[in-house]
Amino acid sequence: MSSLATDEDRVPPIWERLPQVFGYPFKSACLTALSLYAVLYAIGILIPVIGLLFGLAAWIGLYKFAYDVLDATARGWDSPPEIQRGTSSLVLFKTIGLFMVLIFGLVMIASVTGSMLLLIAGVVFIVLATPAAIITLAITGSLINALNPATWVDIMRTVGLPYFIASLLLFMLGISRGVAESLLTGAVGAGFIGHIGLFLVGGYFLIASFHLMGYLVFQHHDALGVQQEVDASTRAAANDSRSPTLQQAEALVRDGNVDEAIALLYRELRTGGQPEEHDRYRKLLELQGRNEDLLAHGREYIPVLLYGVEQPKKALGVAEHCLKIDPRFEPSDPRQVRDLARIADRYDWHELVMRLTNGFAKRHPSHPDVVENYYLGARALFYGRGDETKALGVLRQLQKRFPEHPLKDDIDQLAATAENVANSVVGNSSSA
Repeated sequence: MSSLATDEDRVPPIWERLPQVFGYPFKSACLTALSLYAVLYAIGILIPVIGLLFGLAAWIGLYKFAYDVLDATARGWDSPPEIQRGTSSLVLFKTIGLFMVLIFGLVMIASVTGSMLLLIAGVVFIVLATPAAIITLAITGSLINALNPATWVDIMRTVGLPYFIASLLLFMLGISRGVAESLLTGAVGAGFIGHIGLFLVGGYFLIASFHLMGYLVFQHHDALGVQQEVDASTRAAANDSRSPTLQQAEALVRDGNVDEAIALLYRELRTGGQPEEHDRYRKLLELQGRNEDLLAHGREYIPVLLYGVEQPKKALGVAEHCLKIDPRFEPSDPRQVRDLARIADRYDWHELVMRLTNGFAKRHPSHPDVVENYYLGARALFYGRGDETKALGVLRQLQKRFPEHPLKDDIDQLAATAENVANSVVGNSSSA
């Protein structure tokens, strides 16, 4: 896969990328995926009853691929993913659920207020917020996070004008899709060929739209806190500066000997290894579905990134990937939880802070980092989720159990802030 970043690290604005957006679905990996799912869809049309399962599998696969495209583009890849990424196969149903909740909200506005003006405002807001909701679902995999209006507004505010330009472009892509489908139906009718054509047209515009959203995230990945998979070392490897071991491993992969390539890289990494070798090793393990090996490697790789080559943001990405595989994942040394949580807090990766620190006291009740980890977790609850009540509950426990801790002043200050917000919310509710 090739990188979006140029040698000069200039990221062209999204309006300069329109030719690439329209051409993206014609890349070989996209065409392969579209063809495969179109065949499944065709079988679904031809076979009665049981064919419904084939049709459903086609749509599930297509949406999973589209979300993989968004995630890969957001993390710096210009080429479509050639292997499956971490997107859940349930993402189609999560997307359906997302739109059902949004539509229900509009229906409630119409029925409760009876105001056409408010309904129109609600429709406009939902249309503008939909890209942010889909981006959140793709990056976090969480439907709850994707339904949080505060997250939508935060993405809009962080990205600024380019977000609204992208929303306009997505709207135009939607209109273009409707026109193309109408012309196709008029040309070939609504028979078997027409249905397959509509599936392909819909798939083309779906992939193009998700690539566009992914590129928007890539443009602003630092501000949005999205870990990049393509850094200087990855670009160097792509320009044939790869180590001999990595070149040998790639040759094995091209010959179909993936397990041999994994074994070769494993032996190299026992004696150290370069970051690009670690990264390729993880990609191959993911390709083979070897999750336990991914978790074991994550425990070894995280301290290398934290304390060896000093790539803390990549360490966050590895930890996030491992937690996605197994929510119970923990680094090899409990001290690394604190260090990762500190870095995640610095970059406002609030969800990762909570996942790292959750249950730490149960696993290590006497560890000296218990207070700081739960303080960072409370910050994530307050600033990330906007849940001042839960944050205050955690802080009150810390105040009660550790009254003389060196972080006492920070804990007290955050507790006072959270309490003021909680009281103002209660006061506003009472006055209403």
